Amino acid sequence: MCGGAAKAPPFIFCRFVSAAAKGAVMMSPFKRTVLIAAAGLLSACVSARSTPASHGVEAPPNIILIIADDLGYGDLSVYGGERIQTPHIDTLAADGVRFTNGYVTAAVCAPSRAALLSGRYQQRFGYEFNPVRRDLEGVGIPADVRILPEYLRERGYRTALVGKWHLGRTRETHPMNHGFDEFVGLLPGATGYLVEPSEGDEWLPDPLPGSPQGFWPMRLERGYEREERTGGYLTDILTDEAIGFIGRNRDRPFFLTLAYNAPHTPLQASALYLERYAHIEDPSARIYAAMVSAMDDGVGRVMAALREQGLSERTLVIFVSDNGCAAYVGAGVCSNAPLRGSKATYLEGGVRVPMIASWPGHLPRGRVHEQPIVSFDWTATILAAAGAETGSAPLDGVDLLPLIAALEPSSAAIVWRTSPNYAVREGDWKLIVAERADGAGMITYLFNLEADPQERVNRAAERPEIVQQLQRSYEAWSAQMQPPSFDSERRLAAPLAPNDPPVNLYN
Repeated sequence: MCGGAAKAPPFIFCRFVSAAAKGAVMMSPFKRTVLIAAAGLLSACVSARSTPASHGVEAPPNIILIIADDLGYGDLSVYGGERIQTPHIDTLAADGVRFTNGYVTAAVCAPSRAALLSGRYQQRFGYEFNPVRRDLEGVGIPADVRILPEYLRERGYRTALVGKWHLGRTRETHPMNHGFDEFVGLLPGATGYLVEPSEGDEWLPDPLPGSPQGFWPMRLERGYEREERTGGYLTDILTDEAIGFIGRNRDRPFFLTLAYNAPHTPLQASALYLERYAHIEDPSARIYAAMVSAMDDGVGRVMAALREQGLSERTLVIFVSDNGCAAYVGAGVCSNAPLRGSKATYLEGGVRVPMIASWPGHLPRGRVHEQPIVSFDWTATILAAAGAETGSAPLDGVDLLPLIAALEPSSAAIVWRTSPNYAVREGDWKLIVAERADGAGMITYLFNLEADPQERVNRAAERPEIVQQLQRSYEAWSAQMQPPSFDSERRLAAPLAPNDPPVNLYN
């Protein structure tokens, strides 16, 4: 809970800050920070009233939130990737701000999306794991948890979700019951990209344990009904739908969540994109590269549509991946380089992802922002830019626009949990505590990310005081959260370091 004023302000941004921050939170004209001591630690509540005028605009901006699915840190050329060329996403970064320490709150899809759309740690409402078919039985975003489109619709925005939802598959948990005026896409975590393969197309069985084998055909919904398709490629279809929504709403503020399923498995690509990577011999790597290339083309087409409609300077565009790329697609197929780890792990490669934002005239061009940020900071940023009000609902994120302008570092700890595993980043130190797969207890890792960004040197034994400090931070954070409202139904196992025993990776 945030304390302080008796009357709740329009925005309450709560960001966990530990004692290690030493109480130092930089002040800015855009926010005021109140520090509250609790259990020997501190939590920060930022109360801010942000209107469009506070960001120098006369009307609420259009907002496009583009979410990639299982895209690795090193899959984009702008992040140093060499195999896949992504000129359109690279241009988005050149025209805006690229974040090199952008974190998500979960290493797998659904809980990460729950935090991004709600602006809160997903553990605050028990959404700790992937639902894994239980979304057919009512598991989803709780009815009393409000998400971005609900706030924005109250500000007069037309709202749409184009693409992946993964936060409920019943009518009660449907995206159109959570503030989206329009929906076309997929309710579960994945679907095929092709209705059926044509000449020159390529596909492989899904390597994720428990997934359908053989060819997995595309399945889409429009509104509450299934939509039959006779052809097309999923990524192109979603791009077409997004461009149509932009055109229909060019004269009013809109919020578009364009949640591509790419490059999540199953690995399927059309001939058009495969031709670009015919030189790659490995079929998995070739298809994966084609899938990323299709998404990059889609981003380019969306940005071109904004220019054609004269909307570029009135639109905030945010690009983010929901987690790192998955090791199970095959060795060398995707890349989280130069980071170590992958989807489902709390190593940097699992939770540190590409993040880019562009808003001509309001965000600097070509800026590289190195300070850590968290995906739910975008929720707070969007609401502040739109002048939306959340009442007394607490958000865990902070408005990034003044931080970007001032190059202010965050003093907040970042916490992850998939019980019993957890991790904390606080300053340069990162603690990971994971359950051994052989049942022999927990393994503790401590890394200094400044000295060891690839997390190769475990310093837990030599710095027990830092381990204890971060454990206290975790315990204070965890005391504010709810227990999981449903258990993990999928568990992988892998070592987090060479020569170490495998640990359970709860999904």
